[in-house]
Amino acid sequence: MTPGVASSDWIVVQCDECGGAVAYDPTHALVRCLFCAAVALRPVPAIVPPPSPHAVLPFVLDEAAAQAAFGRWVRASWWRPKALREAQAAVQAVWIPAWRVAADVELHWAALVSAATASGKRPRTGIDRGRAEAIVPASGAVSLAELTALRPFPAATRRWTDGDREVPCEVPALSEAGALAVAHGVLVDDRLHALSLDRGLSDAGGTARLHEVRTDLDALPLWIGSFRYRDRPWRVVINAATGKVVGAAPLDRIKVAIAIALLVAAVLVLARCERPAPELVPSMAAHPGYAPSAAAQSGSSSSQGTTASTKRPG
Repeated sequence: MTPGVASSDWIVVQCDECGGAVAYDPTHALVRCLFCAAVALRPVPAIVPPPSPHAVLPFVLDEAAAQAAFGRWVRASWWRPKALREAQAAVQAVWIPAWRVAADVELHWAALVSAATASGKRPRTGIDRGRAEAIVPASGAVSLAELTALRPFPAATRRWTDGDREVPCEVPALSEAGALAVAHGVLVDDRLHALSLDRGLSDAGGTARLHEVRTDLDALPLWIGSFRYRDRPWRVVINAATGKVVGAAPLDRIKVAIAIALLVAAVLVLARCERPAPELVPSMAAHPGYAPSAAAQSGSSSSQGTTASTKRPG
């Protein structure tokens, strides 16, 4: 099979739950979806056969190493259920498509630089030329956030061969034209960022023209550990070139409930400890600086006199 040319001897299936589509050799049947572990797979009649990759980044981690990486990841958090922490994930190798776009970039830019002016800035323009390259993921089942978290992916090191068909390959969800549009923005942003750091620019912007553009479809190696817990699909994605792991896992509900109860109890105890004690109002007469008024003294004397006059003489 010629690299970069559509292959007519692959079978394409698509998952009805997550939408992931993969092409695989007819001699290697798929029972479950590689991306969500669902069994709702259906064959997709290919009007145009999916293209085979031009180059690949080889697998460095084998299946045993991928399972070990999953085990370390799932046991790294005490919050995960015990059953999951002791489980073994069924990891599956898969090629993920990515478009590699290389071009000569002619960037016309405008920015602000520091200057002795009232605003402290002055405009500056220029033209920057250079060769640049961008990798644009073309996966429809593995999210961009997952692939970004799995970076870096080293550059592809060899051409695609028929032996690489032993591993299922995801069908590109992004066309070559779509990849060119994405790459154009990536190349401009990357170059503007580099220029800003190198020349001390701010508020940089610009437009670019691409020349001598070359686009190739590469295959990136992943191990995917998909499992179902409480009737919900979960998965872990492993960069098979570096061993980096990204994924989401359920939390142990009992542990979460205990933690919430302890937190509420701690808040109540702190609130009780910080409650101010009631203030006692001291007697005014007991105050060192207290002096009764003349009226009060007169009233007191009258009261004593009245009381005395009611006594019978002895």
